[in-house]
Amino acid sequence: MPIVTTPYLIARFVITLTALYALRAVAGNIGLLDFPGGRKTHLSATPLSGGLGIFAGLLLISLSFPPVLSSFAPLLTLSALVLFIGTIDDLNELKPSVRIIGHVLIALLMAVGADIQLRSMGNLLYFGDIQTGWLAIPLTLFATLGVINAINMCDGIDGLSGGLVVVALGSVTVLAWAGGAFLLVTFVSLIICSILAFLSMNFRRPWNKKALVFLGDAGSTMLGFIIAWLFIEYSQGSEALFAPVHALWFVAIPLIDTVTLLFRRPMQGRSPFAAGNDHLHHHLLSRGFSVSQVVLMLLTASVLFASVGVIGYFYEISESLLFLAFLAVFLLYFFSGQRLAKFCAEGQPQDQSKNQPKAGPLYNS
Repeated sequence: MPIVTTPYLIARFVITLTALYALRAVAGNIGLLDFPGGRKTHLSATPLSGGLGIFAGLLLISLSFPPVLSSFAPLLTLSALVLFIGTIDDLNELKPSVRIIGHVLIALLMAVGADIQLRSMGNLLYFGDIQTGWLAIPLTLFATLGVINAINMCDGIDGLSGGLVVVALGSVTVLAWAGGAFLLVTFVSLIICSILAFLSMNFRRPWNKKALVFLGDAGSTMLGFIIAWLFIEYSQGSEALFAPVHALWFVAIPLIDTVTLLFRRPMQGRSPFAAGNDHLHHHLLSRGFSVSQVVLMLLTASVLFASVGVIGYFYEISESLLFLAFLAVFLLYFFSGQRLAKFCAEGQPQDQSKNQPKAGPLYNS
């Protein structure tokens, strides 16, 4: 059975919170800060040490629990490499090509060194299980970079990216518990507690209208990598806990938003990685919604989408039907997105003092 007792989780939360406060001071001394200016609307330099604090807390508690450390050591090791690249990027912005190459190499280590590969796509089109064959490694690299980028691109307003990751990991926890994978339940529960500790410092409070710490590219890319690893590992093989299509629903909001922009921007004659305020959360902010309102709306939508994947699992709904439904949602958003953007552009500019984006997304999106 998993060690997820209330005292254990509280201790996990406190350890991460302590690490976050300690690293917040360190970040100020070494210049790991997100400064106001450009598209950013926060009013003071803010530490970008959220990802470092989350990982530090996770590592410390894993060291005290050998079963978790031994089972997830490869994931923790490669996550540390992703965190390292992100930290360098937060300190001194790297070229997009350097970041991409770094992430590709880490994903390759995951696929070849740890043998975590997307060998099956499941029964997506009523023709039976789709085996990827020699495309397994390329598709693994593509999927991993896609999830990393999707989570990072959502890191534009306080609490959104971290909240979306909690929803995705919470869904994995439910299915892992149902499947008897209690060690995975323990590990994922610890990650969720770490993120909640971060969110307690990142969300605005009535007595403090600004975030105390930002996730940074280091944190958002690391969490994206962890999700990609867990989704691929536990959706493959004869002992898979869920199908790949269930995982799509767990991260529906970031995936749909990111893929839409990767298609739409080139159609508009723009680079898919160009800077812009055309994400879904930007559109909602432009209509005058506050940051808190936008985060609440998108997290609610994310929970509803994730519930589709969870319900589909428990009621054994056809994978093909779930995939076609996901495709329909994506196409609906894709083709209605232009109208939404125009509608939002007509709205009154939001009160900039209410909106406090974090560090810019990966690949300058």
